[in-house]
Amino acid sequence: MTLDELLQLTDDCKEEIAELPWHDDDVRHSFFGFYYSTIYDYYIGKSVFRLAQLIGEGNVLFKGEIYDFKAHAKRLYEIQDHPLLATGYHNDLNRNIALGTWTSFEHSISLIFEYLVTDFEYDAIIKTINAKLVKAISSLEESYIAAIFEILKKSSFVPLIRRFNFIIERNKNQYIGDLRADREFIEFVSRLRNCMVHANGYYHGNYFRYEFNETVFEFKDKAIFSQTGQNLNIYLEMCIKLKEIFKNMCACISEVENIPYPEDGQQNIV
Repeated sequence: MTLDELLQLTDDCKEEIAELPWHDDDVRHSFFGFYYSTIYDYYIGKSVFRLAQLIGEGNVLFKGEIYDFKAHAKRLYEIQDHPLLATGYHNDLNRNIALGTWTSFEHSISLIFEYLVTDFEYDAIIKTINAKLVKAISSLEESYIAAIFEILKKSSFVPLIRRFNFIIERNKNQYIGDLRADREFIEFVSRLRNCMVHANGYYHGNYFRYEFNETVFEFKDKAIFSQTGQNLNIYLEMCIKLKEIFKNMCACISEVENIPYPEDGQQNIV
């Protein structure tokens, strides 16, 4: 994707945010703000690399007033002149955009789920997740069962896909995407993110293969995940896809007027 196309993408994001129907502090609105910030940082990173190329080509004039910056400009030039630095630089941009968008996606879905789920619904989900244990303790006295279940409620992790499904089920007919394919995509990005964050690229688990936009990702147990393909925009396209899924999900809860963002840290981006 060219710099002009990236610039247009950021402008489109700003226009989209301006037309959102929710309050600025709504979790759904905040997701799009964080998404814009992530795309903007990616665009600036690509712009800096192009600037480094222009400096290296001698096409940037340093006037006397900023001559002291020349030494730093030369270091900036090194990014594009050294293959190892250039590769690392672009890999970092890809990593940051993927992790940034996924983190916002995952966090926003979790906040929406927590806002919408009732105590009764949450109890049912916990019982389903721990079905074997619930069955095993069914013969105990009620007081023991209640105590164990309270521990389960505090310690059980509700997978993101279950949270996503719960939100979708409120009005499933309004989801305009391919729900099965989108669920598989969420699973794929979740695995990719875990490899990047927790294991320095290493994967632990059953073999998993996923193809997205002419790029094949393979995850083999106790090995670094592999990526095969020539699509240089693949990570950006992943982020665009995550936003599309989030937007489709929001259509399923359009009747909810406001889902307030917690007061402990939301900073509006746009």
